[in-house]
Amino acid sequence: MTSHRLALIMVILIGLAVALLTGCVASQAGGSTGLQPATDELFTAGDIQVAQEHLRAFGFDPGPVTGVFTAETQAAVRAYQSRYGLPVTGLLDPATRRGLLPGFDQRPKL
Repeated sequence: MTSHRLALIMVILIGLAVALLTGCVASQAGGSTGLQPATDELFTAGDIQVAQEHLRAFGFDPGPVTGVFTAETQAAVRAYQSRYGLPVTGLLDPATRRGLLPGFDQRPKL
């Protein structure tokens, strides 16, 4: 097996593991972790990273800016929502996206 093919298989396996772990965390939303899914929209890691960067620029601490919606990111979203008079959901809902992900809702749906 060539090193290129092996690298491709590793990338696929890592992607599947991340997707599985993300689903597991999201499914625990009502459990003891208190972490909720980002919203009912499908966000890419890039979308979440942009939101994290904007939260940081607004003076909130979303934790590591990695594109992973963590409990720290959710706490920063809640603080942002509270400061700007939005419903405090901790989610990247439409009202919150207007400030943190401008243009997101105008993208064509896949």
